Amino acid sequence: MPKLQSLKLDTVKRAADLASEAVGDRQRFVAGMRNIDLGEQLAERGSRNPTDLDTLNVVSTDASAALDQLKGLLSGLSPDERIELRAVMMVGRGDYAGNQWDEALLNAGSAPDATSYDDIAEKIELHDFLMKGLFALGMMEKAGK
Repeated sequence: MPKLQSLKLDTVKRAADLASEAVGDRQRFVAGMRNIDLGEQLAERGSRNPTDLDTLNVVSTDASAALDQLKGLLSGLSPDERIELRAVMMVGRGDYAGNQWDEALLNAGSAPDATSYDDIAEKIELHDFLMKGLFALGMMEKAGK
């Protein structure tokens, strides 16, 4: 079973919880919006036409204490911790299976923005990716066991 070397399991869970709270803040923020000009939106390869509303970056940290705390948590991580968090996220996203931890870790560390956290903090699915990653890696047990 894979193990986190630098990153603590509680830190991953805290990041997931904050991401979930930030999504709630985002939903309340977007629900209150009317006629917003999103400008030119570039289509991502292999997906529907996403907009800036598909990320958490539409919500300012002033409007979401959870997003502010999430960014603070991520900025306080060491580069090695950020790489491990990115690898957990990649497993949860389905890029790697739970038994491919070493490959996920290697790929997470080789990305040009491997130690950055901005793209991680903007992911609206971050909570789901992190929790699924922890389960796939056998780092959490299912409820009821």
